[in-house]
Amino acid sequence: MTKRPTLQGARGMPAMAGLLLMGMTCLPMVGCLFPQDEEVIPTLPPKRNGALRIVAQSLPEPRTTFRNSTMCPDRNPVFSLTVEDEDVGDRIHSRWFIGSTTSTPFTPTSVPGGTSVNRTVTAPSALGFKSALADLRTGTATLTAYVADTNFEEVINGKLTLEPRPGPQVELPDGGIEVDKGSFDTFTWTLDVVPCN
Repeated sequence: MTKRPTLQGARGMPAMAGLLLMGMTCLPMVGCLFPQDEEVIPTLPPKRNGALRIVAQSLPEPRTTFRNSTMCPDRNPVFSLTVEDEDVGDRIHSRWFIGSTTSTPFTPTSVPGGTSVNRTVTAPSALGFKSALADLRTGTATLTAYVADTNFEEVINGKLTLEPRPGPQVELPDGGIEVDKGSFDTFTWTLDVVPCN
């Protein structure tokens, strides 16, 4: 008696095919049972104004020699900062302090918006600022500049605050309110004050 050859697993193939077919027909129905959100992507708040930053200063080192008196202004450095702000339409405001930041700041005209990301902010040209530098006593002093992409509020006890940026307030998904307060950066030069000889 001759045995007929059998194929192992041949009987299981129709059952496997049936399971796959059933799985493919049931899967879409299961997916429909999950609740669907009405709004797939929530509305995103508008892009915030980017932060500005100081990227360079007119002097390579933060410490420099400064000659007091008004007799040799051409021998003194010119103080300026290069500010990077991707929001090219923003005006750049600055406050300059000679000595402590609790002193009264000097406020030059703000730099208008333009087309360049980098803009130069120069020290005040007012006579009062120049006189205050010329009156420095021999020794060490500081000159600190604050730059901001919105206007400064009044300085109280050496604390600077910025005016909120004009424009609509943004309601956050958690119900809070986002106010764009602007951004600022600061740089301080140390002045070795010597007589103007």
